[in-house]
Amino acid sequence: MESHYSDYFIRNIGIFTETEQEQLKKCAIAVAGVGGVGGLLIERLVRIGVGKIKMTDPGTFEPSNINRQYGAAINTMGCHKADVVNQQMKEINPDVELEFDHKGITSMADAELFVENYDLVIDEMDYGAWKESIYLQRAARHRGIYYAFAGAIGFGALMVNFDPKGITLEEYNNLSPDQDLEQCQLISVPIERVLPVVPMYITNTLSMAMIQEIISGRRPVPTCSIGTGLASILAASNAVNILLKKTEIIKAPRYIYVDLLDYKFMTGSI
Repeated sequence: MESHYSDYFIRNIGIFTETEQEQLKKCAIAVAGVGGVGGLLIERLVRIGVGKIKMTDPGTFEPSNINRQYGAAINTMGCHKADVVNQQMKEINPDVELEFDHKGITSMADAELFVENYDLVIDEMDYGAWKESIYLQRAARHRGIYYAFAGAIGFGALMVNFDPKGITLEEYNNLSPDQDLEQCQLISVPIERVLPVVPMYITNTLSMAMIQEIISGRRPVPTCSIGTGLASILAASNAVNILLKKTEIIKAPRYIYVDLLDYKFMTGSI
């Protein structure tokens, strides 16, 4: 099949050099979780010209996904998210190389297999999947690649990039290092590590008890299309910067926080 890559991405040239665009074509990114942020992120990566993308998500679309998730529609209810996103990406760019499954990350073996032969891994699994995220970051460190996550917070987004030679996710979350995750029934992450910045407009509507329920996984995260869209763009732009090294990479323990209602764009450190 004839490739139309240069035709699809000609409008990128000037923002990227032709050499940089060719680098993106050769890059491979693994995304764990294709829900609110993950599905939109994959669409951004495909449209920017990343040549190979792998995704995993065990979930299926349900009515509550309509407000924010790429691929969620009346005719996709009950369908596997990874199936739908994979098909829609092929319709955008038939040349992109896609891998997908419904397994998710449940063990260190899953994580090691997921990151194998990839240049970057981005974690978009649900809040509360602390053990699974640690598996993924450990696997990325073993491979010597960056692990990153972006989360939506109201009208804003939080982004953290982990250098494979930098601090671990356990250190970032103030957890015991090198613990045997197979023996851990429950992992609790301090709230200030999950929400280092709390938007002014939700302090009156989201109680501390509700926040704790969200962190523990007992309550779904309140979220909307604005925050998830912003988080996906933040993740995509940081992915490009990690791969092309266009400017300084903000690395953990530092984080990037943007909020469109509080008018904030900042970096901080846990």
